[in-house]
Amino acid sequence: METLKLEAIYRSDKTKGHMKQIRKQGYVTASVFGHDAEPVSIELKLEDFAKQAKHAEAGIKSLIELKIKGSPEKTDGMVILKEFYKDPLTRRVLDMQFQRINLDEKVSVSVPIVLIGEAAGLKEGGTVEQPLDELHVSCLPTDIPPRIDVDVSHLNIGDHVRAGDIQLGDNIEVLNDADTLICTCVQPHVYKPSAAEEAAAEAAVAETAAAEEAAAAKPEESESK
Repeated sequence: METLKLEAIYRSDKTKGHMKQIRKQGYVTASVFGHDAEPVSIELKLEDFAKQAKHAEAGIKSLIELKIKGSPEKTDGMVILKEFYKDPLTRRVLDMQFQRINLDEKVSVSVPIVLIGEAAGLKEGGTVEQPLDELHVSCLPTDIPPRIDVDVSHLNIGDHVRAGDIQLGDNIEVLNDADTLICTCVQPHVYKPSAAEEAAAEAAVAETAAAEEAAAAKPEESESK
């Protein structure tokens, strides 16, 4: 797997004022945790990470070689992005959480699922639904797949793919329950109105028809006068 190279700055000032200042400069707050070590607070240029991730096959799921400037202890090493948080209104990334890893130790990560092929059931009017868009797996960091392709071309209406159907080889273990539904081919959803909605529609039609009859009768009444 491709490795990104990222530089960060040790964050000793954790005041709100400093946080607002660095965000105006394009930085985000972050922390590094794991391996029974104390979490380390850092700040990094979001653009630097975004540019590299954009061109990497695994995107933000890539392995990251992180160097931290100004840290009182040596905290450089390999990490993966575990979580990130966005402003609910602006959708701007505000904070990132990185997990320390050892290339010789397994990690548990979520890998995006990509459906490939055209389901056979589509020719019968069916549609493909995908309740699960990521699969939780355990493997060595170097074995993390950038994505998991799931072929749906064999799916007829009523068929499905579950987590237990996914085979990723001996080096990657799927952690989801085997019965977890990934995708299914279903009949197209046909909306059926309730009895109350049907009654209301019939009343509206009758009212419209009555109004049209009344409007048509007015000229005749005027002529008779």
